[in-house]
Amino acid sequence: MPAHSFAAVDATLWLRRVIVHFCLSYVAFCLLPFHSWQPAEGLFLRAAQSPERTLKAVSPEDPGLSSVVQLVAVGPADKVQNRECSATGFLIDEEGYLITNAHVVGDAWRCLEKAPGAKILAKLPSNDPRTAPAVPCDVVGIDASNDLALLKIERPLLANPGDKQPFAMLDARAATVGAAVRVSGYPTFSWQPVTQAGRVTWTGRTALEEIDDPLPKPSDALGVDIHLRPGNSGSPVYRPDGGVIGVADKRDPLRPSYSVAVAIHYAIELAERCGARWHGVE
Repeated sequence: MPAHSFAAVDATLWLRRVIVHFCLSYVAFCLLPFHSWQPAEGLFLRAAQSPERTLKAVSPEDPGLSSVVQLVAVGPADKVQNRECSATGFLIDEEGYLITNAHVVGDAWRCLEKAPGAKILAKLPSNDPRTAPAVPCDVVGIDASNDLALLKIERPLLANPGDKQPFAMLDARAATVGAAVRVSGYPTFSWQPVTQAGRVTWTGRTALEEIDDPLPKPSDALGVDIHLRPGNSGSPVYRPDGGVIGVADKRDPLRPSYSVAVAIHYAIELAERCGARWHGVE
């Protein structure tokens, strides 16, 4: 084969490599904002990154899924980039009242501080075309000492006759060590709820890390052997029959792959102080 033929082959291969590298660089440039984004500190539940062996496939029959919502706040930040925050909450009645963590609301406000009038959005768990995919929320009440917040969506929930109830059933009965539980929420970058299963590892009182008080009072809480990810703050912790017994709050400081939830009776007390309805287990 003549020498110029080798040169032609080499030039073709070189050109292909240039095109491939250019395409890869373009894709990396497009994805860079997503990987370089730094969420508001404190909005997400801090947890060690370890394999999740309790991950469950989302089942439409899971009694906890119908109430879970994704909370999102997007506001302008520096260098003409949006600052995005997301976490989890869950509905407690037909009027659209929902529970999440107080630190979720606090950091969402910081995310929206340069967008006057902007509100936290709730992505509702509905396939009904009459229901907007995301609805603004008003903050109704805050219980900072127990890291809880009560929100209300601006539009009423729409349900067809015979549909599964779109709200959680709250269960204030004492949890027992070893009891089976589930947690459903929206980890960061997840557009669908993720459900995990585990057991209660302890019950008692503990201080919550997100509270600014230098000497916070201990709150009733429970530990679960479930590793939660950023975005799971505010997720309901519930029994297999659907009764919510706690609100996911933080990782366990002694075992980072485990998590701590605030007792649900604080959420019930907050709802009653603010005149919101809630439903208990039968």
